[in-house]
Amino acid sequence: MSLIDRFFPPAERLRSPLRVQLDSPASIQHEQLYEEQQMHVEGRPLFVGFGFSKGAFFRAGMGVVCLLLILVGRAAWMQGSVEAKTYQAMAEQNRLRMVPVWPRRGVIRDRRGVVLAENAPRFQVTLVPRDLPLARDDRDGVISEASRLLGLGFTELETMAAVTGTRMDEPVLVADALPYEASLALAVRLPELPGFTLEARPKRSYPQSKEVQSLAHILGYVGKISESELATRRSQGYRRVDELGKTGIERTQETTLRGQVGVRTYEVDARGRLKDIVREEAPVDGQDVTLTLDLRLQRAAEASLSASLKALSLSRGAVVAMDPRNGEILALVSLPAYDNNAFSGGVSSTVYRALANDEHQPLFARAVAGAYPSGSTVKIVVSVAALMERVITEKTTVLSTGGLRLGQWFFPDWKAGGHGTTDVRKAIAMSVNTFYYMIGGGYQSFQGMGPEALARWMQAFGLGAKTGIDLTGESAGFVPTRSWKETQRKQPWYVGDTYNLSIGQGDLLVTPLQVARYTAAIANGGDLVTPHLRQDTDAPRTPTGATAEFVRVAQEGMRDAVTTGSARGLSVLSVSSGGKTGTAQWNSNRNTHAWFTAFAPYEAPEIVVTVLVEEGGEGSSVAVPIAREVLRAWAQWRSIPE
Repeated sequence: MSLIDRFFPPAERLRSPLRVQLDSPASIQHEQLYEEQQMHVEGRPLFVGFGFSKGAFFRAGMGVVCLLLILVGRAAWMQGSVEAKTYQAMAEQNRLRMVPVWPRRGVIRDRRGVVLAENAPRFQVTLVPRDLPLARDDRDGVISEASRLLGLGFTELETMAAVTGTRMDEPVLVADALPYEASLALAVRLPELPGFTLEARPKRSYPQSKEVQSLAHILGYVGKISESELATRRSQGYRRVDELGKTGIERTQETTLRGQVGVRTYEVDARGRLKDIVREEAPVDGQDVTLTLDLRLQRAAEASLSASLKALSLSRGAVVAMDPRNGEILALVSLPAYDNNAFSGGVSSTVYRALANDEHQPLFARAVAGAYPSGSTVKIVVSVAALMERVITEKTTVLSTGGLRLGQWFFPDWKAGGHGTTDVRKAIAMSVNTFYYMIGGGYQSFQGMGPEALARWMQAFGLGAKTGIDLTGESAGFVPTRSWKETQRKQPWYVGDTYNLSIGQGDLLVTPLQVARYTAAIANGGDLVTPHLRQDTDAPRTPTGATAEFVRVAQEGMRDAVTTGSARGLSVLSVSSGGKTGTAQWNSNRNTHAWFTAFAPYEAPEIVVTVLVEEGGEGSSVAVPIAREVLRAWAQWRSIPE
């Protein structure tokens, strides 16, 4: 058998477009005629070289052809052996479809086991664009029928099928939270709608949030993954149809709560319809998360704050309740708030715009993200700082006559005529401004700490830095310094700046959570704790550098504030306590912010409560009653074993 017959058998040659058999007489005659024609073009020889007989020339040519055929065949065999697996894999991929099997997202509970976030059943529809019919009429027919069943516009659905950047084999979310009746109707017609899949998927639900809306700032919500989020999380197994925690605990604990998506692999017929299950990888459910939060206390704090705001025709405030021993958050309230159920799985543009454009900012978590002048609450830190810097002793006194005059400027006490002879405990209890002006900035022969020492101790008690709470969006606040003012504002630092910093005014900014944290440091003997919401969090205590002896002086001053001073409203409680009021000026044309921070029981503190009422006025008259109700509720439940 010749090489030609081997690679191209006669039967194959006859089926080829060129129906001339190269070894036939006609073929030889054809070759000779072609040779003669090529040798004479316009009467001139075309080829110059050694002469060959026609037979020899043909035999040499055939030898070259055969050699080339051998080489080509060998190369084709080698390439085919390599590409065969690739083509087989591609064919397999075209034949199979992988459909996600959604895991159960972890449940979120409060410290007593009350469910705060759970899963409810829902149906959603996805589309694999590659499985749509190729023929335009058939494709349009499928999209038209699907749009009718789903209540979507044809153009809208067609656009979804052609999302820019979408991989043809990657599902696109078409409809979410489909009603049961619509899901049933679609399920019947699915065999006629290649590319479309009906999936049962858990929907996040927040059963307590309708009644206690302040939970929304803590729990957050789950929503559709964005393109930017997908770009960073695709390597973690996320896809375009996935959801993830957007804010709050849902976001910070996403890895724990999510679980692992399973995969069910189907065989697909020629029309893109799912047939038999080939294999299945079971999902791994997410882990549950238990919070330090006490829903009872959260509800009581929200109710007390809400009632006070309503009575004052106000809307904005915050309450923080924390265990000073370990940083556990017992309640965290920011008002106004919202129902995070409206965001679960995706929020309508109408609802979102209404919330985002609300002048009272219900989406804003004031307790952790709001930055305000601290007012007099910071005086407990300044008192400890002055004792540590040896500027005063616990027996040092100053005479308060109503304020200090510095050149053309007058820095007043809140009480006309002053408070008389004042030591550090009385200064805390009665919030005597003159005392803090002098120990902070000095006056005449009295040498104060100065701005550097003030800023250093405020930072030691956690100001100017984030607390590290396991929530998103926390503000660091701000502690002004001499170098900052000279560099950023191009202005010198004045003694008046030190006076303002000493009483929590000027450029100092703190969050309610930071105030609760430095109150906790006073309550526990001088250590900073890391606030946290997840119950099994390891939260070490960090020493502030203040000695227990001087911290005790501040504790005693806060106790005097309750028994004889500005926080006497707490004296009616069954549990002993210490506290510090604050009234913070922030705008010459607006009312002051009302502050109060306290701890209880005084003898062995177990709870810190910090209250802020934006534009509430006096801390003693507005913020103290709110804290009283929170502490009363806590004391009542404290005596009941969990």
